Amino acid sequence: MKARLKESLELIKENDYTLPDHINQQEITTVMLQNIGAVDPYLRVDLIHNILVTFIKRNTYSEQQLRNMLTSLMNKNYMFYRINNSKQEEDAVFRRSYSVLLMSPILRKHATTSFLSEDTLHRVWENLKKYMKQEQDHRGHVKEKGWVHTMAHAGDALNSISECTCITSEEVKGMLPVIREQFLIDLPYLFDEEERMVTAIMTMFDKIGKQEKVDWLWTFLYKRRSWNDPAEDLIINNSKHLLRALYFRMIENEENDMCEVLLKILRELRKQELY
Repeated sequence: MKARLKESLELIKENDYTLPDHINQQEITTVMLQNIGAVDPYLRVDLIHNILVTFIKRNTYSEQQLRNMLTSLMNKNYMFYRINNSKQEEDAVFRRSYSVLLMSPILRKHATTSFLSEDTLHRVWENLKKYMKQEQDHRGHVKEKGWVHTMAHAGDALNSISECTCITSEEVKGMLPVIREQFLIDLPYLFDEEERMVTAIMTMFDKIGKQEKVDWLWTFLYKRRSWNDPAEDLIINNSKHLLRALYFRMIENEENDMCEVLLKILRELRKQELY
């Protein structure tokens, strides 16, 4: 089955992402979605994900097909697949992570054609918030299986949805603490997850006031409970990495006031270091 799917998808890729006459669009799309979390990284990323994204960009799908696809991605068989009962080392995470990643091109398409209703966009937001609260697999890359990147993919989706004008400041203020919870953990982020999430944070910051930004940033000042627990060093490192990424993004935007705040927090955070 997988071999035949690869052959069909390779034909599409070699044909400049155009469907050959003998391949039905709806049927191949259904099969691609069913295999969106394939463990084989070539099938998952180079073929399925790239073909789906290219089809979305090239208007291969109708607006109704995209609405249906987005609705499917939000159900228990995709972004919430085994989310509460899969162990961290299981492969179910690939299905969740790549379902979340596929939301971004659909949402970007909406930015130019406005084919999604406000109710749908709010539902996407709430589902991403729910996903962020529940995802416990934080691996970045797995040998022979490729990118997992749950928080990087979530950052991409959050950035795309945050750009929608209907997303409110209250929704943003509800999401920011969830992001903090996912980054102040005792597992290391090693593959620029913080950079992808900071892109989303910068977009969200456009919807809230300065003091609200400042108050949230200070919640990253993690204070040790023990000086003998190396897990706390991981938490502090994750906090520093996200704050530093945000600092350099603020420099690019010439937001000097926010840079001063970030420097103050980073200086205070250094007092929690062992060395």
